[in-house]
Order: sequence, then C-alpha cells, then structure tokens
Amino acid sequence: MSLRHPLSLFASLLLLGGCGTETLEEGAALGEARSAVNTGNGEHTGIDLAVTELGVTCEGDVLTVTGTIKNAAPTGIDPSIAGIYAGNPAEGGTLLDTINVPWLVGQETYPFSKVVTVPEGTQQLYVVADNFGFFPEDDETNNTAMVTLSPGGGCLVNQPPVALCKNVTVSASATCSAAASIDNGSYDPDGFPQSLSITASPAGQYPVGTTPVTLTVSDGMDSASCSATVTVVDDAAPVAGASKNLVLARTLGADYKTVTLADCAQPATDTCGGTLNLQQSASIIRVESDESEDALFSLALFKCKDIVLSADRKSAQLRAESSLLGNGRVYTMVYSVADASGNATIGTCKVKVPSPLGILSVGLGPNYCQGEGCPAGTGNGLLCPLL
Repeated sequence: MSLRHPLSLFASLLLLGGCGTETLEEGAALGEARSAVNTGNGEHTGIDLAVTELGVTCEGDVLTVTGTIKNAAPTGIDPSIAGIYAGNPAEGGTLLDTINVPWLVGQETYPFSKVVTVPEGTQQLYVVADNFGFFPEDDETNNTAMVTLSPGGGCLVNQPPVALCKNVTVSASATCSAAASIDNGSYDPDGFPQSLSITASPAGQYPVGTTPVTLTVSDGMDSASCSATVTVVDDAAPVAGASKNLVLARTLGADYKTVTLADCAQPATDTCGGTLNLQQSASIIRVESDESEDALFSLALFKCKDIVLSADRKSAQLRAESSLLGNGRVYTMVYSVADASGNATIGTCKVKVPSPLGILSVGLGPNYCQGEGCPAGTGNGLLCPLL
C-alpha cells in the first residue's frame, strides 16, 4: 500500500467489511449507485466536493470544458468521478464524458480540461462533482455548476448582471452623516465569468440631506447600473446644558432682575449643530417659584407679579426676594431648545435667592408659576388678586 495517498476512513471500511458494497458502473445514472458507507442518516461526514471556476471555449460544436473540482472539506478524500452533461442531469441531460479526480487533501483543487462534442441544440452544459453519488457529503448543493451556450451549442453566452436599486432613508450618526446602500438585490443570472462586483458613486458616508447615487454591477464582462437616492435625516434632539445655578442677591426692595436663558443654563449641544446658542435656539416655556406670589419678604410688605416673561421668551424678570420665614427662594426656568432640523428637547435651570439668613434652598416644588403648562394650584397667591 502506498503511503503517499493513504486510504480514507470510508475506503478502509469498505476493504475491511468486504460485503454489502455496490460497484459503480461507468455511465450509471446520477445518484443510481451509492456505497454502503453512505448510510443516509444525515450525520456529519466531513466530506464535501464542489465544482468551481467552470468555463468553456469552443470551435464549432467541439467544446473545451475547463474548471476545478475542489475538496471543500478540511480532510482528505479518495478518488472520485465527475460528469459533464449536455443539459440538466436532473432532467434527463446527456452524459458527455467523465473526469477522473485523484485523491485530494483538505481544500485541494484539481484543475481539469476536457474536449467534448455537444449535441445540436444544447443550451446548457453542466459539470457534476461525485457524479454517481458515491460519497455521503455534508453539502450536496455545491456539486453542480452550469454555463449557458449559444443557440445550437458552441460558444459561451454571458448573461449580463441585473442592477436593482431602491431609495433609502437613514438616520445621521454621531458624525452627522451615515453609510447606506441603495442595492435592492442586484444579481448575476449565470455567475459567469467572475463573481459579481457592486460599486456605488458616490460611495462612503453621506451627509444630511438627499444625495443621488448610481449603483454599477459587473460580472467582469458585462455591467449594468441603476440610480436612487440616499436621504440622511437628522432626527436626534439636542442635549440641554446643565444649570448654572445662578444666585441673585436678595434686595430690600425685592427689585426685578432680568435673567436670560444664557445666564441660567449652559449651551445645548447637537449632533449636527454643535454648540447651540440658547438666546438664538431656545425659548422659555414657563418659570416656576417654590414660594408663593404673596410671600412676606419683610415684616410689613409683600410683592406681586414675582415673574414677568419677556415677549420673545428669551428672558424673564425675577424678583430678588425670598420669604422672610423661608429658607430661600428657587426659580426654575423650563425651556425648549431646538436644532436646525426642528428636533427639540426640554431643559431646566435654576435661579436662587438666599433667605434672610443667607441659606440657599434646594427647592420644595412649585407654588407660583407664569407661562405655559403651569402645574395646578400655582397661580396667584391669596392676597395679590385682592389688590
């Protein structure tokens, strides 16, 4: 026994068993004879033969068929027989010739070249690995390859690829752009002569907005193209900035102090807009106070209208007062900030007025409010409506 090409496990079993085997006869129908080593129970065998790189050159009705038989599995496999057919063998195609494939180690390929004469009218030529179904393979779907011939038999006719496109809409990423593909299942009917290549122009990241894109597919011989659009949408709302926690010095006359949004909060940040200026991109929805409108700020006096919003909602006049009996006043500005695409988010910031003892409160909830969406029970105090 030669040590150069050791027998596979299946061949060894045949030699040891010696009975119950079938003899393959040349010209047998596809799948007619099968060794007893193929139990047909669907178990993993570690065997897989495939046909690759199939091609044809021609002179009249005489064709030279070229290609490779590949051992697609990682382990070696005994010699096998491939078949060349005029027409689909599963539909009664004619066996023109066979290819004797030697022992193949794992992933090894065996190039072949065969001259055959095709019957008149042949339109398709097939090559089938393990033609007589001797080996129980893990994947039988890659055993067959096919090429289409010109009418009457002869030269190979390439079927051009088909380009299919679709319009797509995607959301912008953190870079204010997005990758996208307009390919809608482009394909090559015959997979010949090369694997299908797909390119897009322009390619890569697409900016916010709508970009026309052309898709080109090629099989190495023919090409096709189609066009569609990529629309990148900025649908991410800005992130509101933190409160500056502005402190207003308490005044004896409970004077108004004008506080802008920029005084109260840090700028917002946006995926596409970057840093947003609050005086340009935001507006006050309402201002809440954790003390009532008629809170006593001295032994004899109280003030009304502690909060007055500006007409453009970019600022508010806030009384620099806090209750004589409280622990300090907290104003809360509630505002909306939007980016150029109209995406908006709600932010809040606080303005504090110390108590007479200099204490800064953390806020106990709204008691008085001006603007839109004020909580229930936060209107005027008891005394102010009487004045």
